[in-house]
Amino acid sequence: MNLKLENTIYRMLTENTGTHFLDSGGNSNRHWQRNQNKTLQDFINEDEQIFEVDTENNEVLRIVSVFHYLAGSGSCLEFDEICNEFNELQDNPSDEIRWEKWADFEIHGVFQSGADYLEVFEDFEIERSWNTYNGESDLSQVLQGANITINGESYVIIQIHNGADVRGGYTNAKLFKLNEFQGGINEYILEYMDSYYLIEELEYIDKMTDYWDSSKVYEGEKLESIKQAIINS
Repeated sequence: MNLKLENTIYRMLTENTGTHFLDSGGNSNRHWQRNQNKTLQDFINEDEQIFEVDTENNEVLRIVSVFHYLAGSGSCLEFDEICNEFNELQDNPSDEIRWEKWADFEIHGVFQSGADYLEVFEDFEIERSWNTYNGESDLSQVLQGANITINGESYVIIQIHNGADVRGGYTNAKLFKLNEFQGGINEYILEYMDSYYLIEELEYIDKMTDYWDSSKVYEGEKLESIKQAIINS
């Protein structure tokens, strides 16, 4: 258990990323608004992943908890002094830029003071920028970020989408060091499973929620019947 990591991700998930009258969040349906009704313990207690079934189309859908993906078992994220300094600058930007937009920087969500700090390192290099919305992802919320190297070590800068419209509503960026596992952000939890792997996973699923009515939960014989219908479809 990494309490500092859990608390950092919790603060990001509940960060107020604003509202706009043209977005689809209504009065209280943005991610940050819904998440602010949850405690850290609520996130810890939620399932790492849940499976929904569309019984009309015999289709399985998988939703991965962003909290567990980033801070739970198998997370490859940790902190060092470089992360701590950068994140302090992100949390407390200097007064003259506090109300300004993020820096004109290749990585989104970075204040000017954070950008200046990173560019001090002679071997700072941006390997790639990414947004999970642009690819296949089962995550409960969109992530945006960049993989970078500093002093030959691997790091990742991450924003969480807390708004309604995916084009905006992202948190301030935070910096994390990647541990020795270099395959991604989480060693155990896959960001995405295609239909082939979902069929393979059916054997181990003991509960599914109805995609059209979340109050319906299928278990036991009813679930086994649904599984068979999916396999035979």
